[in-house]
Amino acid sequence: MMTNYVFKLPKNRIYEFLNSLIAEYTVYAPVEGETSRFERITDACEVQFLPNRTDRSLKSIFFPPEEEFFKWKKEKDGYVVTDSLKPSPKKLIFGVRGCDVRALDILDRYMMGEFSDPYYKERRKNTVIIGMTCDYPRSSCFCTAFGGMIPHHYDLWFTDIGAYYLVEVGSDTGMKLIDSQFQKATEQDIKRKNQRIEKVELEIEKQTKINLCETKHCSQKIKTSVEHPMWKELAEICLACGKCNFICPTCHCFDVIDTTNLDGSEGARMRRWDSCHLYEYAKTSAENFRKERHARVRYRVFDKFVFPVMRYSTYACTGCGRCTDICPAGIDIREILREMIA
Repeated sequence: MMTNYVFKLPKNRIYEFLNSLIAEYTVYAPVEGETSRFERITDACEVQFLPNRTDRSLKSIFFPPEEEFFKWKKEKDGYVVTDSLKPSPKKLIFGVRGCDVRALDILDRYMMGEFSDPYYKERRKNTVIIGMTCDYPRSSCFCTAFGGMIPHHYDLWFTDIGAYYLVEVGSDTGMKLIDSQFQKATEQDIKRKNQRIEKVELEIEKQTKINLCETKHCSQKIKTSVEHPMWKELAEICLACGKCNFICPTCHCFDVIDTTNLDGSEGARMRRWDSCHLYEYAKTSAENFRKERHARVRYRVFDKFVFPVMRYSTYACTGCGRCTDICPAGIDIREILREMIA
């Protein structure tokens, strides 16, 4: 880490800086449409400088909703199999918020840990992260429950301090992006940055009213709540639609499907996102071992706050609040956690 290196960039130079990055990297940044999301940009003018996180996370850049593993075709001498894994260009993600940077760290553990996924790994390598501090929180945000807005890992981190962005360097790669447009930050600039972060985090804490930083203690309390009546209460309103899984930046469950044409001469193996909330998810040839809706509601919470702590000593939630925003039944994950660890 190179956190002692702190610079500032005039706001009127940000487009020039971004266009210089586009010349060297495949750049993704927030864009707005029906929903705000990360998309590849070819000009800095396409970037939307949002005040907080995007509606959609950047998960799909590395783990798309649907992808082809390989395809096959019947030839005269037998079947020819073609791997769909292709070299990935070096990427740069601009405007990432702390919750999504933490989510990438969690996905890395699942997808490149004891079982390494070559498709995810190829997309993930050579990725530069330029994060940005939120100007104010969304009503569903609760990142301070996990330690705050600013993550431990990034290459550059931008914070709006008025006429400038204060830019903190977090890696050697980030340091190489600093050019003559950047000026050395002053103590006053750093103080202004700290005040901005403290103000936003205080707003989040006021609306969150929950602290999960004592990871093992909180996880154990949730673990002992298997028979809590809240699970059945939630099951009565939960639609089991899976939206919370699909929107989550760390959910990584998938199904593998083989497709073929009518005469069976060619086909492909595909991966598609799956959801533990769906009735079919736990269905096997013998039985459905999680057919009750309350069991699926409980499993989803345990899969964020119990199982990953047992496996990796960390939660698989980053407090982005997207699941709360998208839930058609109005279920708020914070209310569940307050009840569980009270």
